[in-house]
Amino acid sequence: MFGMGLKKGRQDSVSQGGPRPELIVYSDAGPQLDLSRGEAYQRHLEAGRRFEFRQIPTVFEREPIDSDFVMAMFINTTALDALADTVMARRRDATPLTLIIAVMPSQLVALGQWLDRRANEDRLAGIRLMVANSENRVWEQLSARMVPVTETNLIRMPMTTEVENASYRNFYVFSDKLQALVARVRAFAQNGIHRAYLLGGPGSGKTSLAFYYFLMRNKGRFVSVNLAAENTGDKSAVKSLLCGHVAGAFPGAGARIGAFTQARDGVCFLDESHGVMGPVMEVLMEALDNSQYLPFGAAAKQKLDCALLFATNRGWQHLMESVNIDEFTRLGAATLNVPELSQREEDMIAVTASMLAKLAAGCTNWKAPTGLQDDAWELIRQCRWHGNARALVRTLEAAFVDCASRGIDSLLPAEDIQTGINLWEPADHHSHQIYGTTP
Repeated sequence: MFGMGLKKGRQDSVSQGGPRPELIVYSDAGPQLDLSRGEAYQRHLEAGRRFEFRQIPTVFEREPIDSDFVMAMFINTTALDALADTVMARRRDATPLTLIIAVMPSQLVALGQWLDRRANEDRLAGIRLMVANSENRVWEQLSARMVPVTETNLIRMPMTTEVENASYRNFYVFSDKLQALVARVRAFAQNGIHRAYLLGGPGSGKTSLAFYYFLMRNKGRFVSVNLAAENTGDKSAVKSLLCGHVAGAFPGAGARIGAFTQARDGVCFLDESHGVMGPVMEVLMEALDNSQYLPFGAAAKQKLDCALLFATNRGWQHLMESVNIDEFTRLGAATLNVPELSQREEDMIAVTASMLAKLAAGCTNWKAPTGLQDDAWELIRQCRWHGNARALVRTLEAAFVDCASRGIDSLLPAEDIQTGINLWEPADHHSHQIYGTTP
């Protein structure tokens, strides 16, 4: 079991003369933690591992940390910066250190403010997240969190790729499942995989992951096209959109650069591709079969020299039942399955915290809640979230409005969260049947 130790003073390490601790736990309680509960804690922890408690000092300074993991348990977010900076410094020195941040549901707004500030400063790396309402709940979750962070915690992408100098948003990557997918996306980009199919429910993060592929590819432009919106039935219009057209291709036409040309050397992201059929598929097949395309009205073909990423929010079974398999196989060299938010609790924490912080920042004469009641967080944690982050955000907005407008609650109660879930995540809605990710 973990060997428990308490550090009575900063100069008096419990690991002195003993084995190196794998985990250092910082807590305001520090030496006041009740050691009589040690055996209960240890039942939830793996054998052969050692940890050490340290108390947060009055003035927190960056200090050497000789461990693989460090945990901040229920400490004020103002004390987190020094720990996070230490983690980043260690990682720059190729000596990985992972920071586990454990907060109570009532601290979620403060956590969201901290995450967003660190993200906007590009100072977020090596972080795992946990929400718990007691020390016992921390220890119950600890083993699952003691997995090193090897990938990015953050994908920064523009709110829109269609507007120059657009503001950026933060897509957080904390869960093991999403970390693994990010590694796979990076490997695709770095090893010449130029066609892939992103499968994931609505709001799961497909566009953000496609943009991450573009960042890792590190050349050209990122061009996004919604195929469902452009599937007008007019092959000429679709061909003009994707392939472009020359001046005079039709009466009054000036030259137009198509998406394939705009994305040259970069990435053309073709979203909502479950609706690919008819004229859209005809145009794509012409380009995909020979990696060439013919602008409308042109006499010579051009080389297709951009990566093509397709995406759909349809489940695999629904997709296979609704498309021509021969045509579909031309769209992707491999699939990238985006896990549902309900399988990614740490990402759920980040979305919840960040959204609550954003809503709180917008309040002028409302008293913004500082977090969630314990049972409100449990409702969020246990919800299926067919609509993923998008449904969670709508639910939080609805609950926040109901709560903040009353002006009497410091924490969002469960009944307001349930009202939001009833609105935006109804358990038996017919559309749930068509969404999913697993082939």
